[in-house]
Amino acid sequence: MSLSLEPLNKPALNSTRGRLIEVSGELFAERGFDSVSLRMITESANANLAAVNYHFGSKEELILAVVEDIVGPVNEKRLEQLGGIDFNSTNSLKAIIHAFIDPVFDVTSADVGADNKYYKLISRCIASRDERVSSIIIRQFPEVLAKFVSSLTRAIPGLSSDSAHLKVMFMAGALAHSLFHYENLLLASGGSLYPSSPNVLKSELVSFLTAGMSSN
Repeated sequence: MSLSLEPLNKPALNSTRGRLIEVSGELFAERGFDSVSLRMITESANANLAAVNYHFGSKEELILAVVEDIVGPVNEKRLEQLGGIDFNSTNSLKAIIHAFIDPVFDVTSADVGADNKYYKLISRCIASRDERVSSIIIRQFPEVLAKFVSSLTRAIPGLSSDSAHLKVMFMAGALAHSLFHYENLLLASGGSLYPSSPNVLKSELVSFLTAGMSSN
């Protein structure tokens, strides 16, 4: 099964800048950041090096644009959904988890698998030991992390800020790992695991996270 990412900014794909972002995202997702050269990008995007320099200035800035194009809209939806939570409700913890999980599933189509650009790229970012890449990723999350930490301390009485930070990390790790390795699990099960719809996978993930994050 495959999971395809809907273009987040379709009109931009018709421009040279949009093509460079789209092609770079696909190449980075498949091969990693270090293995992809600007020449590979420009050839695939039917552009030239001058176009990269004009629109981005450097490979690092191109990586930043790719990450922002994919992660930015997801984080905006996360914060919007988080802002609508009723913290007087007994289901506020589950609502927080949904606010973190749902926007990721919303940018996908009907199938779940490991060949999706979004999940591959995020997994590349998480796994990268390149400080340049790490700094680019970190730029996307301070506000999101702060808001989710604050929300968790409101939803779970007595939860410390340190524990809340760790719970957000665990939640992000479980999401990225589950989606990126889903196809591997299908193969490892030898056919005993039947491919699930995104809704089934999301439901199981939310249940798992809710139980784990409820315990202190």
